[in-house]
Amino acid sequence: MKLYIYEHCPFSARVRYVAGMLNIPLDIIILDYDDDKTPTDIIGSKQVPILVKDNGYTLSESLDIIHHFLELADSTETHLPSEQILNWQRLAFLPLQKVGYPRWSNMGLIEFVNESAQKAWRAKKETEALNFDTLIADTPSIAKEVESLILQAGKVLNLPSDNQINLVDQAIMFSILRGFFSTEEIQWDETVKEWMESASQKTNVMLLK
Repeated sequence: MKLYIYEHCPFSARVRYVAGMLNIPLDIIILDYDDDKTPTDIIGSKQVPILVKDNGYTLSESLDIIHHFLELADSTETHLPSEQILNWQRLAFLPLQKVGYPRWSNMGLIEFVNESAQKAWRAKKETEALNFDTLIADTPSIAKEVESLILQAGKVLNLPSDNQINLVDQAIMFSILRGFFSTEEIQWDETVKEWMESASQKTNVMLLK
């Protein structure tokens, strides 16, 4: 199976997290950010992740892809996130954008190797409310907001207990938290940091730093 992704993309990361934990082999293809043609040819629009199954059928919603992986592994787990995780995600997504948007295109990620891809990113993602230069200047206050979210994440994950939340909830939590490694100004709760580093090694999904 082929999985088309961007390395920075949290929706791609959650899919890869589940595949990694279930030992499902994938041919990972990282698209250039300014490559509109490839995803449009496959599914009719520019978005990732895209899973192309061995029979040629495609899936392009992260939770549908996770559902497929759970079925392949004969898992009885649900592919639907809990309300607790969805609530945390709603709080965390804007801070993730504030941290990641002004940084990811300058971190050497494969999808931004071309200058045209970097320009396309800034043209699409930068707004008056998410001005890249302003966000960089506001990093200390954004870091404090993120540090509170990290502490909440530790409670939701039930760390350091081994009695953890279900796989899709872990995947969503991991996919967002990994983006907070993009600035060194964020101080991490050590228990959450250790969980993230362990999960990154198990799934072969790198942290964004």
